[in-house]
Amino acid sequence: MSIAGILWILVWAGMFTDIYYVQSPKAFSNFFMFFQASRALLPILALFICLFLLMAVRTRFVLYKTSLSYFIIYCVIGLSASLFVSPEVVTSLYWGGMFLSALLVVWLAESLNEPLVQIGRLMWINCYACMFVILLTFPQTINVARGQVPYTQFYKLPFGFGEMRVNGVGRFALIVAIFAFIQFIHGRRIYKFFWGFFIFISLLTLAYTRSRTSLLGLAVVSLLFVFLQGLNLRFLIAGPVAAYILWVSGYKWRAQEHFERLLNLTGREYTWERGLEQIQRSPIFGWGFHADRLMLDSEHMHNSYLHSMIQSGILGGLLFAAAILAAWVLIIKNKLIKKARLLKGEEKNLFMCSILLLGFLTSRSFFESTAAFYGVDLLVLLPAVSYIFVWAHYHAVDTV
Repeated sequence: MSIAGILWILVWAGMFTDIYYVQSPKAFSNFFMFFQASRALLPILALFICLFLLMAVRTRFVLYKTSLSYFIIYCVIGLSASLFVSPEVVTSLYWGGMFLSALLVVWLAESLNEPLVQIGRLMWINCYACMFVILLTFPQTINVARGQVPYTQFYKLPFGFGEMRVNGVGRFALIVAIFAFIQFIHGRRIYKFFWGFFIFISLLTLAYTRSRTSLLGLAVVSLLFVFLQGLNLRFLIAGPVAAYILWVSGYKWRAQEHFERLLNLTGREYTWERGLEQIQRSPIFGWGFHADRLMLDSEHMHNSYLHSMIQSGILGGLLFAAAILAAWVLIIKNKLIKKARLLKGEEKNLFMCSILLLGFLTSRSFFESTAAFYGVDLLVLLPAVSYIFVWAHYHAVDTV
C-alpha cells in the first residue's frame, strides 16, 4: 500500500459522519460519539499530510488544463467564500477542507512514481469501499425483494451510521456493477465467480432501489460500453438484461406504468428556484461550502452546477462545469474510446471503468450534486478523470 493509498483511506474514513460529532459536547461521552468525531477529522489529517508531501515531491504530471486543475481553482474560490461570507464559517471551512483533501491526495498520486499504478490503487479502494456498503445494505434489499418489508426511500445503515436514501444506495450499486462487469469480461478466469456474484447483487440492489438517477446511469453506461467494446456477440445478453431492469424497476415499479412520472422532478424545481435566489444575492463568490444546507433549511441542491454556484459563485460554477467538460473533450477529441479497445490487462480494465464511471456521474450531475461537495461521487469521480488525463499525458495525447 502506497502513501497515497493510505491517505485515500483516511479521506474515505470521513464518510457517514460530519462536524456535528466534533462540535457536540457529548463527543467524549461514549465510544461511538468519540469514534464518529475522530473519523470526521481524518480527511483533514490527510489534507495536512498531503500539503507537506506535495512540497517535498517534485510533480511529474503537468497540472494544466486538466479536470483536477479546474476542481482545485473551484475549491479555492469556495474556501475564500467560506472564510469571508459564509453564514457559518467553521462549518463551511470544514467541508471545504474535506473537499480539498480529496483533490490533494489525487494530485499526490499523480506526482509519485508510476502515477497510473498509484491512481489505479485509489480506484480499487473506491471499488472495495462501495462493495462493502452494498454488502451492508443487501439484507434490506433481500427483505424488500421478498416482500417482508415495504419499499422505502431510506436504507438503514448498521452500527448506528444513520440512513441513506435509495438514490445513494443505487449509486453504490451501479459503481460496483461497473467494476464487476469489466472484471468479469476482461479479468482472470479464476475470479469470474466472485465478480459474477457482485454483478448479481449490485444489479438486484439497483433494481429494488428504483432510483431514477441510477437507472439513467445504467442506460448511459450500457450505451457507452457498446462504444467501448464494439459490437460483440459474446456480450449480446448484457443489453436485454439492462433493458429489463430499466423497464421493470423504472417504468413498472417506480412510475407505476405512467411515463410522465419518470419525468417528475419530485420537488427539485422548487429547491432550484430557492437556490437561484441565493446565488443572485452573491453571484461573484457564492456563500461557501455547505451553503445549500446552511441557507435552504438543510435541503440538498440536487444539481451539481447550481450547487457549485451557490458555493463558489458563477465563476466557480463555470470552473466546475469546465472540469467535467474537459474530460469529455479529451476523450472525444482524441478518440480515446476507440483507443481503449487496443489496451491490455489492468490498464484496459481501469481505463474502461474510468470512462464508464465518468459517463454515469455526468448523467447523475444534472439531478444530484455529483462531486460539487465532499461525498462518494467526488471520491469516485476524481481518480477516474485523473486516470484518463494521466494516461493521455504519458501516451502523448493532446490535452489542450
